[in-house]
Amino acid sequence: MPLFDNINNLVLSFILLGSIPFISSHIYQYFDYERIVFKKDGHLEINEEAIVIDHSLNILYHEIKDISFGVVAYYGQRINMIYRNPVEQKSLGIRNYISIATDSHNYKYNFKLESEVQFKEFEQTIFELVQSEKLDHIDSKRRIKLVPARFKKTSDYKNFVIKQIVEKRIGCTEGLLLHGYNTDDEAIELRKKYCG
Repeated sequence: MPLFDNINNLVLSFILLGSIPFISSHIYQYFDYERIVFKKDGHLEINEEAIVIDHSLNILYHEIKDISFGVVAYYGQRINMIYRNPVEQKSLGIRNYISIATDSHNYKYNFKLESEVQFKEFEQTIFELVQSEKLDHIDSKRRIKLVPARFKKTSDYKNFVIKQIVEKRIGCTEGLLLHGYNTDDEAIELRKKYCG
């Protein structure tokens, strides 16, 4: 049966030719950056007295009624990773944002984080800003939730939450939940010590 012998070779060659673009596209995805059209323009600075935007707009800390940070990724960080499927891309680092509300205006700006070091420094700045209590016009629970996750196991964070409980800025139960504890006995001990 020479007809079937030729079909096997023909099918095998189609499968091999078809798999080349498929394999190439999967390999390419590991080096692909997200596709966002953007214009690099502006300046963002968080200093001792205010948040400065574009060198001209100073938003003083006591004017801020609400603030939120969206720290998504830094330049080159792998994003969109799905279990067992290489559809990830590298981030351009520009989807990070800061949203500020004052009595008269609402501001929302995207900003770029260039590297992992800058990413960690920004998180450190947020943590220090929350601890400094310069954002005293914002509810204590909201301020505590601004703290990045990597700081929530540190003693500085736990001491800050305890301070908020002792000063009656947040309730005992929610404060202890934000503080975190390992056992019920530890929770009872913390409640006796700080909420009594």
